[in-house]
Amino acid sequence: MKAMTRNVMSGAALTVAVLAVSAGVVACGTSSADEPAMGLTTVTTEVKDITSAVAATGTIEPIRVIDVKSQASGEVREVGVELGDNVERGALLVRIDPRDVRNAHNQAQADLDVAEARYTVAQRKLERSADLRESQVVTEEEYESALLEEANARAALVKAETNLELAADRLNDVAVGAPIAGTVVEKTVEEGQIITSAKEMTGGTILLRMADLNEVQVRTLVDETDIGVIEPGLQATIKVEAYPDQDFTGTVLQVEPQAVVEQNVTLFAVLTRIQNRQGLLKPGMNADVEIVIGARDGVLALANGGIKTVDEARALVDALGLDTELLQQRVEAQAEGDSATDTPATEADSEAGNSEQAEESGLPSMEQIQAMSQDERREFMQNLSAGERQRMFAMFQEAREARERAERANPASPKPAFVFVETPEGQLTLHPITIGLSDWDYTEIIAGLSEGDVVFQVPQGLVQQSEMLEFMRRRTSMPGMGR
Repeated sequence: MKAMTRNVMSGAALTVAVLAVSAGVVACGTSSADEPAMGLTTVTTEVKDITSAVAATGTIEPIRVIDVKSQASGEVREVGVELGDNVERGALLVRIDPRDVRNAHNQAQADLDVAEARYTVAQRKLERSADLRESQVVTEEEYESALLEEANARAALVKAETNLELAADRLNDVAVGAPIAGTVVEKTVEEGQIITSAKEMTGGTILLRMADLNEVQVRTLVDETDIGVIEPGLQATIKVEAYPDQDFTGTVLQVEPQAVVEQNVTLFAVLTRIQNRQGLLKPGMNADVEIVIGARDGVLALANGGIKTVDEARALVDALGLDTELLQQRVEAQAEGDSATDTPATEADSEAGNSEQAEESGLPSMEQIQAMSQDERREFMQNLSAGERQRMFAMFQEAREARERAERANPASPKPAFVFVETPEGQLTLHPITIGLSDWDYTEIIAGLSEGDVVFQVPQGLVQQSEMLEFMRRRTSMPGMGR
């Protein structure tokens, strides 16, 4: 890495406070080359694989659950399965007392025998009447009566055949078979229990619930700030407490459109499908899901503790009472360089919209404001009216929100950041870098550092301590502290 300019910031030559970790005291001063930064830890850039993911928790659930009911009512005589059994399609689940339906079936069979006999007799009578009619022994009215009797007998036969078929179906209904090949996930009846038919007004008694667990899903609730980067087809890693050393792989199926609000936080349900051929995942298991939204293999990376965002860097500089003009210049120069090389379309569109909005209001655009020096910007803001200042701040906020939306939509997009490095004189100074994809521990370094560079971890708690120190200076008259 090229050496930084020694006078990065005026005022205190950007000598950073040295943190005495053991005592929790912040002291300002210079650090010698032999004593680089007492109490501060360092991290080194290295080549790593980075995987960025959205983490959430959820519950394993079957994709489709089927309620098994019976078309027959009566007493349960046999339950052929237990909770958790895997059954094939058509396997016997429950058998209902068949006596009533068997008696009805026997009666229907007898009725059919009678109907067949009556139809046979009616046919023969009609044939005789036809023969006698030709010889004029039978009158026309007698022939028509025989014809009508044959037709009634034929109709009765059809009705008897239909009743027998229905009775046979009811007899078969007492043996309830599995509608699908799957697992019994709930059992609600036992032998001796009286059940009602699904044909009745109550809808019938649920005997069992079955589900195909060869493929299951996890329903997780994801914060709305992360939902923009999640889309169907993304790969996910699932872990359950029952198998802590095993990772399961799934795929995002869909993001449900209706939000859920919990404790004033807006969340969206995300469904992730998982193959479960071995049957290890059971409905109701708690699952930790990491949805992969980006991956980089073999990239230069730095531990997150050594990286400061623009806001974090500005807060540290302000807390230490250092000049922020050069910091602001570096931020603007880096932002211009990033936008010129790799500006997301959404951010570019937003900047164009801000420019049009600025022209309509008579205010300068964001680009024009960024081109001003700190003194020019301060003077410009002081000359604005209250309404113009409010519109200007609204434009700043809109541009910032647009950048944040673009970054959330593309986590790997280049972003400006800073690190603390040591100058040849033994001083710590801020060095601008460009970062990309980040995970829980490391962040991709796109520009500004090389492999093996050493970076100091300056804790952000330094800001809080400095603010407390300033508060005590204003509010107390303790020895060594002026008002």
